[in-house]
Amino acid sequence: MLKKISIFLLLLVAVYSRFLNLDWDQGWGFHPDENNLWGASRRVELFSRTDPEFYAYGGFPIYLYSLLSDKVEARAVSALAQTLIVILLFVIGRRLAGWNGGFLAAAMGTFSAGLVQAGHFLTVESLIGLFSLALFWSLLNYDDSLNKLRDSVVKKGIKSNVWLTVAIVVLGLGVGTKLSFVVFALPFFGRALIRRGGSVGVPEPRSRALARHARRACEQVSVLLGLFIVAISIFLLTNPFIFSKLSDVRSTLEYEAKVATGTALVFYTRQFMDTIPGWFQAMHVFPYVIGWLFVPLFLIGVIRVIREIGFKESPCRTARRLLIISIFSAFLSFLPFWAKWTRYVVQVLPILILIAGVGAGWMWERGKLGKALAIATIISFIPQFLLTVNVYANEDSRVKAAEWAEVNIPERAKIFTEAMDLGIMPFNQTVGSQNITLFNFYELDDDKTSVSQKKLDALVKESDYFISVSQRVYGNSLVHPDKFPHSARFYNSLFDGSLGYNKIYESESPFTFYLLPFTFSSPEETFSVFDHPRVLIFKNLNEKSSLDQNP
Repeated sequence: MLKKISIFLLLLVAVYSRFLNLDWDQGWGFHPDENNLWGASRRVELFSRTDPEFYAYGGFPIYLYSLLSDKVEARAVSALAQTLIVILLFVIGRRLAGWNGGFLAAAMGTFSAGLVQAGHFLTVESLIGLFSLALFWSLLNYDDSLNKLRDSVVKKGIKSNVWLTVAIVVLGLGVGTKLSFVVFALPFFGRALIRRGGSVGVPEPRSRALARHARRACEQVSVLLGLFIVAISIFLLTNPFIFSKLSDVRSTLEYEAKVATGTALVFYTRQFMDTIPGWFQAMHVFPYVIGWLFVPLFLIGVIRVIREIGFKESPCRTARRLLIISIFSAFLSFLPFWAKWTRYVVQVLPILILIAGVGAGWMWERGKLGKALAIATIISFIPQFLLTVNVYANEDSRVKAAEWAEVNIPERAKIFTEAMDLGIMPFNQTVGSQNITLFNFYELDDDKTSVSQKKLDALVKESDYFISVSQRVYGNSLVHPDKFPHSARFYNSLFDGSLGYNKIYESESPFTFYLLPFTFSSPEETFSVFDHPRVLIFKNLNEKSSLDQNP
């Protein structure tokens, strides 16, 4: 009874944290990917107008969102997906590592700040995370149905075909959601190549062995053909525009590939300059979405699974092989890419948490020290979890700053701010868009004619206020002053007061109560830019600027 109560309470926490204030931005739409997906869904009418005119993602989420009436309902899809992820973590973890392993995996999923955050955006990463777990679960049940000798051949065949169909459908939907999900086809191939021998210790007649090998060959062929035909069919059904708009789709994919590989340098990938794949995520993503103490349990889980695969007979041996292949697929989906956003990691966190659950379950059985490590790991998740819940429980920092500006900034005051950041939208309403001038700092160091510099000099002298609605521009400029010398010089002078502007407002940061140790690095910018950025407002003191922009 106590076990049932504990998992029920854990599920309540998961539901509360995922569905808490899904209208956290009060309809402003600060996330560009959200806006792109939602805008595409508004251009679609099922069975009559199927071209979303947006091809960076697959059609499945777009058609799904087109059935919904507003953006909050679309975010609820992500919240539901994240809740189902917690349930699957418990179910699969219990299957692989007992009740303790399942509960600990579900607890890590529940308290992961990254999964809570992803549940508040209508982006596709929550769906991808759910599909990755659902694919593994269906393959696990497919293998189990083949190994249950107590069933009749007919019953066993029906069960296995059902689970195989589910797996192929999930794979098709995953690829129809995001093309990179194709890496999760690897467990299919791995499952087809895994050998299952005959009865141990019992001589097998040659005719029976040949028949068994023939059945296995047919099974392999059916799996691979089913993978190809059904998954591709589902992909085409969820992307019916792919042939009529093939050139547009191809050009979009080529652009996205250039961004992902670092070939195309765009303003929103500046933070990845001179960074190393894997190391960047370890320093700037994982500590904030899941915590450092997760790593020991994950490594223990990997070692434990590999040991049981190679040196120990286990009824879950095939399942553990599939788990290792799924882990490889997960890392393959984000490690090689130059673009290292938090959401690329979040989409594979469920698989990583699952194997950490295996490690946690094993440690729990080792005695007091193992229990202490497992409990300490769960506790280490909680500060960041509370931080994230606090973000959505309170008013958005940009909306709150705009309300402050409405009261404290005079009418008709001249304001300039950073272009390419949607966080300025609430200010357009409270202080008037006609009073706000957007300046593109991303072009400041690329302009060889000094036109941008002269425009900035004029804005500094003529404006009454400067508003920075996130750390996105100055964060990267100050980190790379050699690459962005003019913008770095501007922000250095702004912050040290020599520009002639004084800071009069700074939004509260939820990081003030973040207690987890070892976070000696800053988070990847999208972890805070889209839902709780630091907003700064500076007032011109009417003193001549000491900033010399000319070298």
